[in-house]
Amino acid sequence: MRNLFSEIADGYDRMNRLLSLGMDRRWRRLAVAGATVRPVRALDIACGTGDFAFELARRFEDAEVLGVDLSPKMLDVARRKNASPRVVFAEGDSMRLAGISDCSFQLCSCAFGLRNFADRRQALREIARVLAPGGELIVLEFFRPCSSALWLAVSSWIWFASSLFAHGKASAYRHLRESIRRMDTEEEFLSMLEEAGFRPCSRRRFFPCCTCFHLVSGDAAKARRAA
Repeated sequence: MRNLFSEIADGYDRMNRLLSLGMDRRWRRLAVAGATVRPVRALDIACGTGDFAFELARRFEDAEVLGVDLSPKMLDVARRKNASPRVVFAEGDSMRLAGISDCSFQLCSCAFGLRNFADRRQALREIARVLAPGGELIVLEFFRPCSSALWLAVSSWIWFASSLFAHGKASAYRHLRESIRRMDTEEEFLSMLEEAGFRPCSRRRFFPCCTCFHLVSGDAAKARRAA
């Protein structure tokens, strides 16, 4: 996975603009604006090139923001874009947040990253572990729509647009095809969240199949017992 995303790091921001028809920046702003906590420390996992971490820093002017990603090349792009001393980036596996203490963040976010994890349940358990009791998780993600016709149109578009950036990069192209095929429905994802000890507090849909969830961390001990 590290090498795969390193292959597409330089074009990743352009790919996001194309996939979302230029709406992903607005989606991030609205996702962060809907937060119900005011964090002292915020964690953005699978942070990629840093756009969500930067949005968190803009919204919460006193917060320290840590962005974690598996790909050093993605982080290189993020660091070149970074103009805030309150935003720091670190290489790491979001399914095993080594070196991060329990209950050390009040807010955690993940934008367009969870579908890429080999084990989404494990990633959610790790988020539950590092969030303080009552902390908030923001997830911004594409989900499989219930309408078969809409799913065919959306998956075809994502497949086509992604392939433009993965052209000549066989492993990246295969992964993008697979990640589209295994996209969860919203209800499937909510079931995973509840297993990990999260309680949904809001859901906002963005056309055609992007959804923002705001969730409150519940019993972190329950999440650890499920590991």
